[in-house]
Amino acid sequence: MNHANMTLKTPSHQLSSDRRNNRAPDFILLEVDPRDVIEGAMVDGIYYAQDIQSVGHMREHCPYCMSTKLQLVLRYKHVKRSHLFCNSCTRCFDALYPDGTSALVVGAMSLV
Repeated sequence: MNHANMTLKTPSHQLSSDRRNNRAPDFILLEVDPRDVIEGAMVDGIYYAQDIQSVGHMREHCPYCMSTKLQLVLRYKHVKRSHLFCNSCTRCFDALYPDGTSALVVGAMSLV
């Protein structure tokens, strides 16, 4: 005897609508010292570092430049720690969840 399973399917347009309504929490941006996130050298009071490669723009905007979207920089080669970077004012930021944990730190994983 063959029994057919009856399953209730949710229309796909309803699932995508539900996902749009579930917005990720806003991050708290914490400015970090570039010396803590990128290898470089201090010369005459100015910190020099190699050019960094970002992997894309984030939804967060620089709190100083307001109209500039922050760029995500992942830990790779001379980057000590993943961070958000403003290309206009060259400030570095960490993104914190409302509970204070970093959204950018994933264990001790490295891409090197």
